[in-house]
Amino acid sequence: MSIPAKFRKTSAVHPTALRRWAASILIMLSALVPASLVAATPSSSSPVSVLVFGGSGQLGSLVVRAALAEGHKVSVFARESSNMQRLQGLPVTVIRGDVREATDVERALKSQSFDIVVDALGRSESGVEFYEQAARHITRAAAATGVKHLIHHGSVGVAESRAAYPPNRFPERSPLFVSKGAAEKLVRDSGITYTIIRNAVLRPLPAGQEDRAQLLEDPLTFGAVSREGVARLTVQCFRDPRCTNRTFHAIDAGIQYQ
Repeated sequence: MSIPAKFRKTSAVHPTALRRWAASILIMLSALVPASLVAATPSSSSPVSVLVFGGSGQLGSLVVRAALAEGHKVSVFARESSNMQRLQGLPVTVIRGDVREATDVERALKSQSFDIVVDALGRSESGVEFYEQAARHITRAAAATGVKHLIHHGSVGVAESRAAYPPNRFPERSPLFVSKGAAEKLVRDSGITYTIIRNAVLRPLPAGQEDRAQLLEDPLTFGAVSREGVARLTVQCFRDPRCTNRTFHAIDAGIQYQ
């Protein structure tokens, strides 16, 4: 980057003018930082109290493990019938209930003060309406109990990201995306600080392969990402202001989705 001609003179530059020029350079450089660096590193290592919905599932259990590894206090909301094997031996508090029942969700969020709520739910045998229903109950109870940050896991194919989804696969999944889109709107309208992390194709991290998952804000991003990578990025966003009120697509360029 060349120095403006008015600053090339051998005469002294006025300090105020120099400070203004330096500030403009910093602004231009910050604009060049790629969106993928938004959640590169957490800004605070302070432990927080976390409630994970779907914490017994494939993705949710990895979020639990990643949070515990960072020293956070973790509770898991799970149905009576949930298989808790993935959490066996972990120091977590299990709160039993059905997310489809508003009173169960309210009871869970009133059981203690939670800083962070993570929605990593899968619908299991429920219909697609499950996602909107669950989000409604979670957002209402979280807002009423003073939750500071809600992290919602969504899907590529919702709203403006429809254009990124393969056209031949979209029609059959359209009802799912409608429900998930409604869930995202509930999260955004809740008044709670939120982060939405969408994924297109979730895969296990291949043995011996480095986790290179990243968060991108481009709504046309489509690709695969590991559950391990999404879990890591979720926990990094717990107290990172760069994740505040933003919607990301998670992707790992090293993982094939075909």
